[in-house]
Amino acid sequence: MERSLIESIAAALPADGVRVVRGVGDDAAVVRVGGKLCVTSVDAMVEGVHFRLDDGSASPFDVGWRALAGALSDLAAMGSKPGEAYIALGVSRQAGEEQALALMRGALQLATATGTVLAGGDVVKSPVLTACVTVVGWADDERELIGRDGALPGDLVGVTGRLGGKPGRPVPRLAEGRALARAGAHAMIDLSDGLATDARHIGERSGVSLEIELGQLPLDAGVSGWEQAATAGEDYELCFCVAPADRGRVERVLHEADGAPLTWVGRVSDGPPGASFLDEHGVQQRLEGFEHRW
Repeated sequence: MERSLIESIAAALPADGVRVVRGVGDDAAVVRVGGKLCVTSVDAMVEGVHFRLDDGSASPFDVGWRALAGALSDLAAMGSKPGEAYIALGVSRQAGEEQALALMRGALQLATATGTVLAGGDVVKSPVLTACVTVVGWADDERELIGRDGALPGDLVGVTGRLGGKPGRPVPRLAEGRALARAGAHAMIDLSDGLATDARHIGERSGVSLEIELGQLPLDAGVSGWEQAATAGEDYELCFCVAPADRGRVERVLHEADGAPLTWVGRVSDGPPGASFLDEHGVQQRLEGFEHRW
């Protein structure tokens, strides 16, 4: 499964070099470059795994937009400013040049909207249409950035936006991520695999338990209930932990940034590392988000 493979790869990697500030385990890696910090993430979208073109459920334009949005969402979760993007495009015979160009137009439109520069990439033949995106963001100081490992017992848990709807054109919460970093958030992650999975990542990395109240989850339009909202994945919203004393400041800076609405959905305890999910009656529910399986 995806998670066990990532853990095995991480265990096989050598120790981080002297320039690496954050390596495997966060939404993006952070490396010192001169006097700045370079924040880098790599993401991939593969036809038949992440999207389908043959049934009309996705267009090549939307695939390009989503591919870049997913990678930029990792930068948002770190509190990074966006910089450059590079796209390695795998083109199948069925897709051809027309669909490949439509995919690039989708990525370019989002890049323009977010102040990201499409600076290069690669084109290869592929059995299916594939977009592998590398994004680079920048920060001047390590204190501007947030990882997954800083949550503390007593913190409040919040999420941006609404959950469960899988938007066709998600908007990476870049402004919100920077605002939350400035406001003193202790830990943050983007909700690409669903709150049920991603909240656990924060808990495990921080050595704490995130206690999520399922009845408080903000449901997207058409979402039937909290189970779908917690497990659907591809929300590309942000989940974050902040000290209760900073609650007002977080609410204020997000409002001033014209950011997505926020909802407080739980607290952090010193329980077993991970996350627990309680329904309206206080009964713990066993929930799992998305994970690649083979």
